[in-house]
Amino acid sequence: MTAKDYLSALPSKINPDDIKDIATVIHFDLKDEQYTIEVKDGAASFKEGIEGDPEVVISAKPDDFAKVASGETNPMMAMMMGKLKISNPAAMMKYAKLLGLM
Repeated sequence: MTAKDYLSALPSKINPDDIKDIATVIHFDLKDEQYTIEVKDGAASFKEGIEGDPEVVISAKPDDFAKVASGETNPMMAMMMGKLKISNPAAMMKYAKLLGLM
């Protein structure tokens, strides 16, 4: 599974009831790959590229992110080792479970 595979499939896995009151934009800066997950009006969407004003930016190498997304690497360990950088950790904690990262 690649980072793009994981992120592009993510909106279909999110329960609309879990996001009905959430409005956010999350950017994924994965070196040469950039993606946006936007949540608004009870729906999540995936977009290639960077769009909108993000509440959180997640930066990593694509392979490192894929390992975190697949559960092979613990997200907290990846952060401590500098393999996963999060611009707004407090906001990310709200969305980590929703994104399947915890």
